[in-house]
Amino acid sequence: MQLRKIREERGLTLEEAAALVMMSKSALSRMENAQVVARAHEVDYILMSYGYEEGDDLRSALVGLATGGRSRDWIRRHKQLEIGANYSEYVLLEQDGSELFTYHGDLIHGLLQTPEYARAVMTSVPSNAGRDINHAVAYRMARQDAINGPCPLTLKAVIGEAAVCQQMGGREIMSAQLTHLLEQMERPNIELQILPFTATRNPGVDGSFGILDVEPGDFAIVIIDGLRRSIFLEEDEEVAPYRDIQAELCRIALSQDETRERIEQAIRDLQTDVIEENTK
Repeated sequence: MQLRKIREERGLTLEEAAALVMMSKSALSRMENAQVVARAHEVDYILMSYGYEEGDDLRSALVGLATGGRSRDWIRRHKQLEIGANYSEYVLLEQDGSELFTYHGDLIHGLLQTPEYARAVMTSVPSNAGRDINHAVAYRMARQDAINGPCPLTLKAVIGEAAVCQQMGGREIMSAQLTHLLEQMERPNIELQILPFTATRNPGVDGSFGILDVEPGDFAIVIIDGLRRSIFLEEDEEVAPYRDIQAELCRIALSQDETRERIEQAIRDLQTDVIEENTK
């Protein structure tokens, strides 16, 4: 995407650029449209041909993206957990990301889930009946390397109040999950806000989404997850409206301190339910 954007900013047609970098028009087109792997030395040569000096930040970043940064180490450690090709490509970008904003109306995001909560979520979906849930849970837990590593991703999440009220997996699992959220909120790279039931409007009413900023290459993608497929939006004009929704959600949602208090209250409610049930 960045190679195409840079070419267009240079005012070059695909044919002119192909001649400049001494590649076929079809080969450059396939590279720009992610139909072939863009190898590091090719990216370096193309950017040099476009006028980017050695040591330029963008040139270095894009060459680094083609080489594979933290994601390459992630592949080495978790290659046995490979899932679908498209989703795996996103997960690798997640490992190289600098910041992820995510909104879910009724679920806690996968990067903040406990294994037990993740299992409860996955087994709730009828179409997962034939799926290897152990494998899927392991993959989700491995993804959390993105927020736990030496150069962690900054995660900013807004969740609907329903996500902390529904007893996903039962009281014990949900209580442990909420306690885990409180622990994660103590970390400098985690920001969590709740969109309360009392909010008079919901900018995210169209559905859950994420915005991932990828550090190598300096670009953003929007992720919209569905039951059968995930949609990825990468053009600036496609990402911009979701940035506006992000800003509004963060403005309307409870502050981090208020969110912490609401989670603590949800834990107390679960504990009270257990006590009342045991005294019946």
